[in-house]
Amino acid sequence: MKTLRLAAVTALVAPLGALVQMKRFSLAALAGAVALLAPLGVATSAQAAAPVPFTITEQINFATGDATFTATGPLCSKGIFADDVKVFAPRPGSPALDASGGGNLQIRTVYTCEDGSGTFNAIKHVFITFTDDGFTNTGPIQLLGGTGAFTNLAGHGVNNGSTNGDTGGGLISGAVVRGQGA
Repeated sequence: MKTLRLAAVTALVAPLGALVQMKRFSLAALAGAVALLAPLGVATSAQAAAPVPFTITEQINFATGDATFTATGPLCSKGIFADDVKVFAPRPGSPALDASGGGNLQIRTVYTCEDGSGTFNAIKHVFITFTDDGFTNTGPIQLLGGTGAFTNLAGHGVNNGSTNGDTGGGLISGAVVRGQGA
């Protein structure tokens, strides 16, 4: 590996030798410096944390507005959440949201931890399909920062949910790749 790096440095420096006379000592010093610093680059990539699995189970009561969650992995164990629908797009060929089709939603969610450890943010891209009793949804989710212990949080997953009358639930599973626990 060191021989390969030295050869690469030599290949880059050699054309300069025609323009500037370099003493053998300078080339050897440069090669020595590269050989000494090369392990630092390897150590940095080896220190990257492995993804840590998580789940979030959401429960919502549309009649009361109560929205709670429980979580596993590096997230807090429970709390409340608030969804803010940012974008709605009906299915192709449908002029609006109607009971015969469905649509796509972009939702920004803030999860607030009951234990006071902080909040964390999510962006959900949800595909909704209406059923006789409510709707089902599925789509990707990104975890993007927050407050307190979750300031540098980053992760991704899949959101699957459904409603029945005034209640709904969802299961999100994925991996935290940076931040709390990762």
